[in-house]
Amino acid sequence: MYRKKYLAFFLCATGVLPAAFEHTLFSPMNAGLGLSYVNFNRSILGMIMDPASLPRGNKLKFAGQIGRKFNLKPLSHHSFAGGLATRWGHLGMGIQSFGMKQYAESTISIMLGKQLKQYLSGGLAVNIYSLSVSDYGSAASVGISLAWHVDLNDRIQWGTILHNINKPTVGAAKDALPQLIVTALSFNPTKNISAQLEWEQDTIYKGQLKAGFSFTPGKWVTIHTGFVSGTGQATGAIGLNLYQFKLNYAMANHPHLGPSHWMGFNIPLGK
Repeated sequence: MYRKKYLAFFLCATGVLPAAFEHTLFSPMNAGLGLSYVNFNRSILGMIMDPASLPRGNKLKFAGQIGRKFNLKPLSHHSFAGGLATRWGHLGMGIQSFGMKQYAESTISIMLGKQLKQYLSGGLAVNIYSLSVSDYGSAASVGISLAWHVDLNDRIQWGTILHNINKPTVGAAKDALPQLIVTALSFNPTKNISAQLEWEQDTIYKGQLKAGFSFTPGKWVTIHTGFVSGTGQATGAIGLNLYQFKLNYAMANHPHLGPSHWMGFNIPLGK
């Protein structure tokens, strides 16, 4: 047990998790789609990173998930999110936690998404970050993200996320939080099949290409597979649609560490 805790703390402080809040949120289905951020599949949890996906779904929705990074209990994470349609647009709120007692991160996100044109939606997210390190104290910061989706035609969508565009820092040392530029294309040759290509560029680290494939063989099940070029990870997810309740599971391998797991649920409450 102590060995795992020391290993988890080591991962938080070295190249695998090189800075605070490097563990950005993936919904289970987006994790299975090559750890994708652009939320073309309209996952409720995916709207935290991609607020432009807020208007593209049910008017009232709620979701939650739990998971473990590299299958280490000290690197567990929990997330909950909900969305509601209003006359000003779709409002959303998300809560995330990651880590252990010795090192803990939490994020509260407030999102606004709006359908600007029939073919264009946009979104804004304000993320309130809180970091706590045992025997060192705590710190907080605020990040702002922008996103948009464009329907290029009936089969192709383009989406972009600008994460933490205000260059937030945390702590007395002013450590920079991750800034990401993410852009993706989704191709839907049929109603039940889609493919997604995504480029993720960190403003400090080398970018990486992500690819994902989605297949819905029936109304009750959806299957996602994916690949991440930078880490060489293969991913997969399965979603079960049980009336209004959706249960999702995803896993991503790692060449040198244990697999990561996600388990979540979606409850769309209104059309």
